[in-house]
Amino acid sequence: MIAELIEMFSYPFMRHSLLVGVFGGGLLAFLGIFVHLRRIVFLGAALPQIIAMGIAAAVFVSVPPIIGAFVGGGLGILLLSRVRSDSHISNDGWIGIAFAAGASVAIVLIAVSPVPDGHALRIFEGKDILGTSFGDALAAMIAAGSVALIFALFWSRLVITGFDSTMSSTLGIRVNFWNGLFFLCLGAALAVVMNTAGSMLAFSMLVGPSAAALLLFRNFPCIVITAVVLGVVSAVTGLTASYFLEIYHDISLPGGPAMATAALSTVIFAWPVSAYMRTRAVKKQKSDAAA
Repeated sequence: MIAELIEMFSYPFMRHSLLVGVFGGGLLAFLGIFVHLRRIVFLGAALPQIIAMGIAAAVFVSVPPIIGAFVGGGLGILLLSRVRSDSHISNDGWIGIAFAAGASVAIVLIAVSPVPDGHALRIFEGKDILGTSFGDALAAMIAAGSVALIFALFWSRLVITGFDSTMSSTLGIRVNFWNGLFFLCLGAALAVVMNTAGSMLAFSMLVGPSAAALLLFRNFPCIVITAVVLGVVSAVTGLTASYFLEIYHDISLPGGPAMATAALSTVIFAWPVSAYMRTRAVKKQKSDAAA
């Protein structure tokens, strides 16, 4: 088994895919904690579709897709961070409109693109993570390092505004600024991963491992560590499964969807464990009360 793993990662494209999966998956799993705590998961689903629209537009006008990814991410952040409910349309309604508009416009742009580009289709399918380059891996590492540095420098501000914006305003903290910085980190992370592996993998890594960590723990440091570890393990597991099924069983399993499935599977395993832990805690409380 060890020999097969060494052989697998002897190929440069496998090493590049692993780096993208590990750094991109760990980064999105970390940011996903704040997405869940802020209760903006639906916004996290809409933003990738707007980024997809940006990538499709870049292909349509023949510019590098990564430029379209960042432009789309910036546009999505600008629009979605300023969503306000009124008497007619709720916040979720506006986010739903953005989700549908981004996806539909992206499909139209891909369909009418004068030069068909497999990369454009990849933003939805996520099948081609095995075709990543060293540049893609470097972009994922830079994004992860940059976000880690930002959170290390401004941890208390980013956490408190994520937990309770009302209390933050009372304390004189500039909530809009710190929210904007968080959305900037989220948009950049999604843009980098989507440009490489597609929206399916990006959103799965964003919501899966973080949800599993929140189910398993209440201590925030434990949640952070668990989410990042699960994101990394999901990437490695999915990539390894894709390789071995293709080589030894002649089953074509795309790397991106394999990683996405592994990321979402963490919730399936965490759910019964969480239920068992809650039941055990209730029984312990009752026994302590009886004593």
